[in-house]
Amino acid sequence: MSNNPYCNLSVDEKNIINKIDKKAIDYLQLTQLLSHLELKSVSQSSQLTEEVAAELANEIDLACLV
Repeated sequence: MSNNPYCNLSVDEKNIINKIDKKAIDYLQLTQLLSHLELKSVSQSSQLTEEVAAELANEIDLACLV
């Protein structure tokens, strides 16, 4: 599907497959990118509001002080 010499992207019925030349990207950077994409995907499907998230963050902060 892709003609990039460093990256080959393909799609089947269930998967998106991305083969990347090891010289093209640092492994740590790739894992950070994938973690970011996963977090973005989860946050887009979440029904958690910013207000509730802020309340939870405050509760966690308070619990860490105890």
